Amino acid sequence: MARIKCAEREVAKANSGKTYSTGKPCKRGHISERFVSTYTCVECSRMELYQTERERYRTSENTLAYQLRQRKVSANKLGIPFNILLEDIEQPEYCPVLGIKLNYAWGGKEGRLRDPSKATLDKVIPKLGYVPGNVFVISWRANKLKSDMTITELEKIMNYIKEKTHDQTI
Repeated sequence: MARIKCAEREVAKANSGKTYSTGKPCKRGHISERFVSTYTCVECSRMELYQTERERYRTSENTLAYQLRQRKVSANKLGIPFNILLEDIEQPEYCPVLGIKLNYAWGGKEGRLRDPSKATLDKVIPKLGYVPGNVFVISWRANKLKSDMTITELEKIMNYIKEKTHDQTI
């Protein structure tokens, strides 16, 4: 199939650009830039890559590598230190916080939005970032409960529960 010459593409190509814009929709209706090298719509490429990566993630026996890559991208955007490798992170069989058996595969099986036993990465001290000695694997449930809570806030919650339930059996 012969390609039609496009002035915008030729200008981008001459300037070593990676993308160009025609202002016209692609065959799927996206009004998006296109790649100089392939003429492909950037939005279509993103959608295809997203679907492929999502499927790999869902079929993976251990999603920690995917999680770590996602955290690296976020850390770079937020300026948070990141100098850890997957090999630096211990992968326990049980959650060190709640004691439940960890699920390292995708956590959305069986119609649940989140599997409480899903293995997730936790920064003990968020400000330190993703550095060795500060990142541990805990369950999604423990990570959600912990969130960004301080020790003082946790103590206040514990005191509240103790105060309100001291004579009651839970």
